Amino acid sequence: MPIRVRIGALGALPLLVAGMSVGPVLATPAHAAYGPCNTTSWRDVPTLGGKNDYKIPARSGNGISCYMGYHEGSSSAVEALQQAITICYPGTWAARKIHNSGGIDGTYGNGTVEAVRWLQINKLNLAGSADGVYGPQTRAKMRWPHYYDRGALLNSCTNPSTL
Repeated sequence: MPIRVRIGALGALPLLVAGMSVGPVLATPAHAAYGPCNTTSWRDVPTLGGKNDYKIPARSGNGISCYMGYHEGSSSAVEALQQAITICYPGTWAARKIHNSGGIDGTYGNGTVEAVRWLQINKLNLAGSADGVYGPQTRAKMRWPHYYDRGALLNSCTNPSTL
C-alpha cells in the first residue's frame, strides 16, 4: 500500500522507501486559509464631496480576506462580485458572460468562473495566476461600484486599494 507524505511547496516528489512507493499529497490551496466568502461588507470610499460606500465580499470574523470559486461563497457575496463585474467592466467579455449565464444570480457557476478568469488575464494583470477564483489578489486589483450612503447606486467605480 503506498504511503503518501505532505511535501508542501516542493511539488510532486516520488520517493522509494524500503521498497514502498511514496507519492505526494496535494497541499491545500493557499486561499483555503481565508475561508469562503459568506457575507458582504461595506467599505468607505473617500471622495471630493465626502464619502461613498462600496460593497465587497467578506467572511464573518475574517474581514475581506476570503475566497470564492466554483459553487463556493454565499449568494450575497457572489452577487456583489457579479454586480462589480457587470457595473465596473461594462461591455467586456466578462460582463457579457455574467449576463448570458444567468445574470446576477448569486451562484458562482461556470459563467462566473470564466468571467473572473477573463478579468484576471485581461484587466487585472494576474495572467500568471488566472484561475477563475476570487481571492485577495483579485479583490485588490478590481474596481468596485460606489453607492451613496449604502443605498443608491452611483455611476462610478474605484479600486479602493489605490486610494
